Amino acid sequence: MVAGETFRLRTEPVTTRQLVMYAGASGDYNPIHYDLRHAESAGLGGVIAHGMLTMGFAGRCITDWLPKDATILEIGGRFLSPVRPGDVVEMTGTVEAVNGREASVEISGTVGERNVFAGNARVLLGPAN
Repeated sequence: MVAGETFRLRTEPVTTRQLVMYAGASGDYNPIHYDLRHAESAGLGGVIAHGMLTMGFAGRCITDWLPKDATILEIGGRFLSPVRPGDVVEMTGTVEAVNGREASVEISGTVGERNVFAGNARVLLGPAN
């Protein structure tokens, strides 16, 4: 792992079924995530994905790239634009710095040309012991 290294995750199109399943797993049953009329009446222009589902895509991008014995110590980010059913999210990670066994990673998410996520993570390379 070296500074400047990049890695990516491209999701399948987000589905309403996926949003309903995520609501069940997370306990977040806000109808803006599955009820079109409710989401439109809230001024959202349609159903939107849970922000933490988008965060999950960022986490998966990192864990798919990391070696099996590495650990995510910290991850955080901002949601810049809603993800909607049909959207394909592309997460891109870039290693910002490596200091011994610890690395800092910047991660961004896009849907087409639209930025939907910006965040950072700190990872530990090798076993946590």
